[in-house]
Amino acid sequence: MSQAVLAKRLGVSSAAVNKLERAELHGGITTSKLAEVANALDCTLVYALVPNSTLERTVRTQARTAAAQLLGYAVRTMALEAQDIDEDRQSEAVERYAQQLVASGNLWRPGRSRSRREG
Repeated sequence: MSQAVLAKRLGVSSAAVNKLERAELHGGITTSKLAEVANALDCTLVYALVPNSTLERTVRTQARTAAAQLLGYAVRTMALEAQDIDEDRQSEAVERYAQQLVASGNLWRPGRSRSRREG
């Protein structure tokens, strides 16, 4: 379909359609405008988020990241007090805590959840 025909369907100028096409190429078009264009083309706009990984992998990665962050403070404090633990034990502790975070459902905001329980 030409820009002129689409412009007529949208009730705008060909220059406006050209501007919309450029905005779409650079990620500057709004979803409402895209839905309007889809309607003019007798289409349905489908807006979707497609994961780059499995849900399980995403959850595990987030849990490990959160666990490492939360346990990192304790590891640094212990090292300052000459009570540091080897990397294998640190990894085991992170993995155990990550599993606890997954089981508790608190892996997305673990710091906040922990402080509520303690406070």
